[in-house]
Amino acid sequence: MKAQPLCFVSIKRPKMCLICFFGALVITSGVFSQDTTTVLPEVREVFAAVGSSVKILCTDGGEKGVEWRFNSSVLISSPVLFMQNTSLKNQGIYTCHQPNGNLILTVSLHLGYPPSPPDVHCWSPTYPKRAICSWTLTPEPILPTHYIATYRSFSEPLSSARQCQKWEGQDRQCALEELEIFAGEPTLINITASNALGSTTRIWPFIFEQIVKPDPPVNVSVMVLPGKKLSVQWGPPPSWPDPVNFLLKYTVKYHWGKPGTARTLGPYESSKMVLSGLVAGRTYYIQISAKDFLDDGRTSDWSAPISATIPIN
Repeated sequence: MKAQPLCFVSIKRPKMCLICFFGALVITSGVFSQDTTTVLPEVREVFAAVGSSVKILCTDGGEKGVEWRFNSSVLISSPVLFMQNTSLKNQGIYTCHQPNGNLILTVSLHLGYPPSPPDVHCWSPTYPKRAICSWTLTPEPILPTHYIATYRSFSEPLSSARQCQKWEGQDRQCALEELEIFAGEPTLINITASNALGSTTRIWPFIFEQIVKPDPPVNVSVMVLPGKKLSVQWGPPPSWPDPVNFLLKYTVKYHWGKPGTARTLGPYESSKMVLSGLVAGRTYYIQISAKDFLDDGRTSDWSAPISATIPIN
């Protein structure tokens, strides 16, 4: 089978070109001196998919005796560098040299994958203030990948889509602000991932109330009471913006050292309760979870365990 013709686009000052061939994207920059007859060695950034074939020309193919080196070791005496079924071990710096050893060209080969449709996960620890969405790609692209995330209501036109702002400095996590509560239609988040090998888009619908998930309760404390009892208190997660108008309910889990002994109590509307009927000499481990009072969404993760021992006497 004959190779497909190269696609070539050039932009002057400085001279740059994009060369697409054998599944690879090549960005070439040539640096020219003021004397237009003198061309300094080129530098090329080559991006290719793992498993693809890569073919790079050092010259026009007419010069004899040129050789390619990888990590200073000679690979082949040929103006053409050709690799089949590339793997990550082929990444690195390749140099092409004249017969006298002078450098002609440097190539930085980057291998990876075109982005796959993102797997999206959204939740709201700050209901009704905002929702947060994150996403993963399988396989990991490895190559630098850029993401654009927008969102809108289902019935709104595409032109009304808002930018999903990067959250906590994460490239694959963003915040959706000012979502309508108790809306009769889903919100659509649109995530586009792109790198040198391609791009892909995932549109994911969700109902705001269905993705509510508070953060774990905080400031959990335990005090031993007479009669083999423990007084347990906690506070709402500080990320929950309005615990007065948007109430939470709480579940208490406790055990005494073995997973099979765990018991849960609740839900409780208040932020305190008393454990009774405990056994002297046992150390109890207590954790608290929170959920929206109207039972929307999911329960928070458990708080970090806190322990207390019932005295023997």
